[in-house]
Amino acid sequence: MTNKTNALPPLPAKRYFTLLEVCELVQISPAQFAEWQNANGVVIGYGGEFYTRQDVVKLRQLQGTFAPFIDEFNHNALDAEGKPAADAQEVREALELMLGNVEKALAKQ
Repeated sequence: MTNKTNALPPLPAKRYFTLLEVCELVQISPAQFAEWQNANGVVIGYGGEFYTRQDVVKLRQLQGTFAPFIDEFNHNALDAEGKPAADAQEVREALELMLGNVEKALAKQ
């Protein structure tokens, strides 16, 4: 596993951080952070409002365990392989090409 802490923003000299500050420093969304806590059965911080510097350091070390954020509405418009999803026109063209190949194969018989 690679260490991505060098790509993260520098940690300010503060003792306590808000949820939005933590998410910005770890480069995740608040929804993604809440989902991660729920999935792992872990609660970090004091009631979800304030986080210590040690909490932020731990989360930055665990940054690789956060799943990529997926928008529930359009699922980031990505397919299962992580490639951009095709629009209706691209699907139509691919199906027409497949149908043409099937017709050619059947015509040869």
